[in-house]
Amino acid sequence: MTETRFSLALDQDLLSLPEGDVAVLNAAGDMDFDFADTSRLHLTQSFYPDYQSLSSRGFNVSVDAAAPVAASLVMCHRSKPSTFDLIARALSQTATGGIVAIEGAKTDGAESVLKAVRARFDGVETYSKAHGKLFWFARPETLPDLSDWIANPITVDGGFTTYPGVFSSDGIDKGSALLAQHLPDFKGPVADLGAGWGYLARKILSSEGVTSLDLVEADHHALEAAKLNITDPRAAFHWGDVTYHVGSNYAAVVSNPPFHLGRKPAPELGQMFIRRAADMLMPKGQFWMVANRNLPYEQTLNERFGQVDTIAQTAGFKVICARRPMKAPQSARAKR
Repeated sequence: MTETRFSLALDQDLLSLPEGDVAVLNAAGDMDFDFADTSRLHLTQSFYPDYQSLSSRGFNVSVDAAAPVAASLVMCHRSKPSTFDLIARALSQTATGGIVAIEGAKTDGAESVLKAVRARFDGVETYSKAHGKLFWFARPETLPDLSDWIANPITVDGGFTTYPGVFSSDGIDKGSALLAQHLPDFKGPVADLGAGWGYLARKILSSEGVTSLDLVEADHHALEAAKLNITDPRAAFHWGDVTYHVGSNYAAVVSNPPFHLGRKPAPELGQMFIRRAADMLMPKGQFWMVANRNLPYEQTLNERFGQVDTIAQTAGFKVICARRPMKAPQSARAKR
């Protein structure tokens, strides 16, 4: 379990946890919550793997539901606008005089968030540890205007709606744009793995032969944006990730798979998407994907598909079409 600066500060009597319930916003799946009884904790998490991990550990966890609490801990998001939105939410649900704490690494912009919080609130105290900061203050009876901290929808090219903090929130990413240029007309059921806010889904649904499209996305906020962007009745929306999605017998699977966990490179995510796509396809199904040119996906593709073709390449990306999927050995499937 990952110990928090919040726990360390409590252990050192730098602050005291008031009686009553405690909210932890953007709680990580492996976070240590030994500072409060499970019954007192109200956790929020919109990223499905972390949500699933917290739920399996027996915690009360929701996407963003607010509950009146005596104290709130905000774990900084990698997106600064999302962090400020979380702080605004924490303030709205914390009782007057209760503790509002914010924790984050330097790479999450904790220093600049601290500066902004100090500009609006008095009595902010800090604790530095492990290339990051914890800072906290008492929730005042009257809050300043925080309307500029609320995360509002964003409209990008093509009339798409996105939200702060989701992948490519400020516009269409170059990889997805390249993949969209090369997608063929599809027929039958299709799945979009890591569908984001629906850019590729709209392109897929331009094929009249598509009978259904399952959008699978781990970021709840991205999926909510996709629901606004895709109104075609053939579309179905699934909050989850490829580990938990149980669909099968697709004529095609399309993906721009993630290759980071937070800020850490994680090419194994793309490799997992490839394996899952092979399991999900019909015998004559096709897998279409885009990836950064330097990512090591070819070995996994060749292990799970009988034919792998590079359709297009640019300075930064490659578009691949894989055919003749091969199912994983039974022993490999049992390990998943």
